[in-house]
Amino acid sequence: MTIPQLYLRDNGGHSHEHLNAILLNFVQTRKFAAAEQFRIRLVREGVKIIPHMAYEQAAISCIRWDNIEASLLDLETWFALVPARDPMDQTRPPLSDTDANHFQDLRRIMFASPSTRLPVILFFGLLAATKGYIQPTVNETLPVLIRYAPVEVGICWLREMEEAILQYSAATPYFLDTLNHFRNLAIKVCCQAGWLSHAITIMTTNSQFELNISTRTLLHNALRDAGRMEELSMLDRRVRPLDPWRLQTRNPPNDVKPARLRLSYQKELLSTYCMPRRHDVAAEIRSINHQLRSSNDLDAANVTVFLSRLHEVGGASRIVKWLRARALVAGPSCSVPWLQGEIMDNLTRRDYIQVLKLYLTYFNTETQLPSPFSDALRAIEAFYRFAPLTALANISISERWLVLKSIIRLVPTIPDPVITLRLLYDTYCSENANHNEAYNVRSAFITSFGECGAPDDAVRVVKDSGKAPYLREVETLAGVLAHAGREEKTLALLRYAGSGRMEMTLVDGRVMRTPANLLMYERVIKGFVKAGLLKPALEAEIMMKKNLGQNISRSTRHLEIIEALRALEAQHTQK
Repeated sequence: MTIPQLYLRDNGGHSHEHLNAILLNFVQTRKFAAAEQFRIRLVREGVKIIPHMAYEQAAISCIRWDNIEASLLDLETWFALVPARDPMDQTRPPLSDTDANHFQDLRRIMFASPSTRLPVILFFGLLAATKGYIQPTVNETLPVLIRYAPVEVGICWLREMEEAILQYSAATPYFLDTLNHFRNLAIKVCCQAGWLSHAITIMTTNSQFELNISTRTLLHNALRDAGRMEELSMLDRRVRPLDPWRLQTRNPPNDVKPARLRLSYQKELLSTYCMPRRHDVAAEIRSINHQLRSSNDLDAANVTVFLSRLHEVGGASRIVKWLRARALVAGPSCSVPWLQGEIMDNLTRRDYIQVLKLYLTYFNTETQLPSPFSDALRAIEAFYRFAPLTALANISISERWLVLKSIIRLVPTIPDPVITLRLLYDTYCSENANHNEAYNVRSAFITSFGECGAPDDAVRVVKDSGKAPYLREVETLAGVLAHAGREEKTLALLRYAGSGRMEMTLVDGRVMRTPANLLMYERVIKGFVKAGLLKPALEAEIMMKKNLGQNISRSTRHLEIIEALRALEAQHTQK
């Protein structure tokens, strides 16, 4: 029996131990996508997942540097399944046990580029602390915190870390020793980073806390060097108010649970560090230029990520043109990946016109596209009055779906779009397209039919896919139907998909019954809001909360959709 078949079987008759063994096998054999789906299924069915250190590898597989926020959520989910250390083990106090064997793979990945990976580093430090794995992570994190974190993020992290450490050690006999050790450490960090006001706050608002000699000396010298002479007297005060930081509850060892980050802290951290820094992007430009000068092979995916970071820091278009010119000179091993990476970047930003301009300029356009698509491309070129283009290269594009999707997405903007789309769709259905291409192109047809006010044609695309349509098709159709005001059909589709009984084809080609994901709910809510339909939008929100629970990402996109829903709700209330 294959793993997908085993996954799809009904769990009836299987013990919890057997189901845990299946999940662990998925992870140990590095089938992380299957592991994630099976974990969700176990959670929905109330099966208790037994902690295991192997789940560190699943946590590593979730990290995506192009989507830090999603990485934090997935990292927390899998790391919750890592077993906690015994807090009553007095031979290994959490702040003094510097065993370097904990999470070596995860730490090596994170600290490879600390300036750009700081959100994950700080978040991991908190998660590890709640489970008692405090060292050596703290010792490795503090220099990074001092060097790269702004004062607001650094102070907030120190506070969160203290709470995590104290929650873990609250019921232990070394509680006060741990408390004093970390607060001395925090004051030293504040002195080295120049956060002297916070160092004073830690010292003056905590009872049962005494500075050790080295910390006192460091703080004294820092205040003196900063000219803050009036605060030196505070070092000798012995009476302090009651401690507002100390936890008042004592949790038994078996009840120690990860403390979730406050949303305000997480948003502050993400807004500060998910945006790449200009000097980091400048270093990447120099690195890519060196690769081109040496004619080293480029990778299209890496080019796309770099261009995304360049746009985020406001990089000039002339830099892109300059690097493109150097890539063309360096030969096919550089020019082809660069151009495909640049096209993918424009496609991600929905700049379909620029995608087609690049294609017409640098690629062989004579034989790669079916005739109706070539005709539509020329119509788009004439409609938008592209400047006269002269082909500068004769390259064959390996991922033609990038061009097909751009053409399909621009058809709604030219005359007679529905007729053109139907012709293109019928032509494409006669093609023997591979899975990766069809997964991306068919959903583009659904979106464009929806924009042309032809939702029945969008439904036809999904029906033509058979019993197991592509997941992206279903996600897209749900949003199109909602925007078209098809309330009953949309909610029926959402209920069926949310039940987990609907077979769908995933991006990797696997067919499985997978429940509706967050993106599907968001598209439905957004569609209903655009159509001004409050009641079904609220019903979709209720279904989302019921089925996803705590797995709802608080991404910028999600927050904007919910904010638009609340605005529509306020409009109806005022009527």
